Amino acid sequence: MGTGLLVALPALYSAAQNGSTLNGPSLGFVSDDKGITIWPLLGIPGASVFGPALALPESVTNAAISPQQDYVLAISAATGQPVVIRLDAQNLTSTPLVGSRSNPGVIAISPTGSSAALYEKSSRVLQLVSGLPAAPQIAHELDTSSLDGDVLDIAVNDDASVALVLAGNESRKLWTIQGDGSIAPVSAIQPSRVAFIAHRSDAVIADDATQEVFLLESLDQGPVRMPGVVLRDGDRQFSAITASRDGRSLYIAQQGSEDISIVDLQTRETTVLSCACKPTAFFPLRGNSVFRLNGLSNGPISVLDASTSSPRTLFIPVDPNVLAEHRE
Repeated sequence: MGTGLLVALPALYSAAQNGSTLNGPSLGFVSDDKGITIWPLLGIPGASVFGPALALPESVTNAAISPQQDYVLAISAATGQPVVIRLDAQNLTSTPLVGSRSNPGVIAISPTGSSAALYEKSSRVLQLVSGLPAAPQIAHELDTSSLDGDVLDIAVNDDASVALVLAGNESRKLWTIQGDGSIAPVSAIQPSRVAFIAHRSDAVIADDATQEVFLLESLDQGPVRMPGVVLRDGDRQFSAITASRDGRSLYIAQQGSEDISIVDLQTRETTVLSCACKPTAFFPLRGNSVFRLNGLSNGPISVLDASTSSPRTLFIPVDPNVLAEHRE
């Protein structure tokens, strides 16, 4: 590391340990696996540490952090009501999401954070939320009882007009659900991962059976399937997919693999980056194409920084004593 990083790291560690406020750069936030505690990630890629856990206005669970790192959508531990906590405000406050159903089993946030999806298992009702974070409202309430099997995953576009729902038990099927309640299947043999592209109603979909990731355009109108990218890596299932904020690049990870495939969606050129880790997700952080690759339960935080022409992976140390203080 350069001299600047060697100087910066001790200063960041000191600020984190002393619980002081650091008015400097930040990569965003990270939560524990249960979404109960939230920590800031202080510093820049290559020189980052955990800050003190946030003093949230109330106890929450299942916290989902916005891709813009400006709010959290969570469930109040006291009431079961979904709440919005603004992270860009000087004083953190918790605002109930009016009209939402209690204790949703799935919370999904759109690529820019302007909308979200809440799924309540017992009623099988899917609520699409628009206007986040400043003026959230329930835009659509949709019945999913006609879908076979349990709902496994959901993705929603940025204007809350359409959602993708992955459902099934022994076998999985993928469905599009429009704001008017209409439901249609997506042609895929064994879909496993889905993600919308920012500011668009286009989505990328991974199919474990064909080892393919394909682009489905115009889901809010007449969906058009574009040629996919086929990966042949020992028939591994997909662990995560996402797209860059500008929609030009696709990022793919496969279970048990240390490789990240970066695909140019225009040229279909693929670059493989070894991360010396096993990515389980792409959680957006601050910056263009900067992602957290794993949770807190399996070692240091791995970060993909694809914001330049030379993508790289970095690590943020995790103090086990800090995590132990917040475990139930």
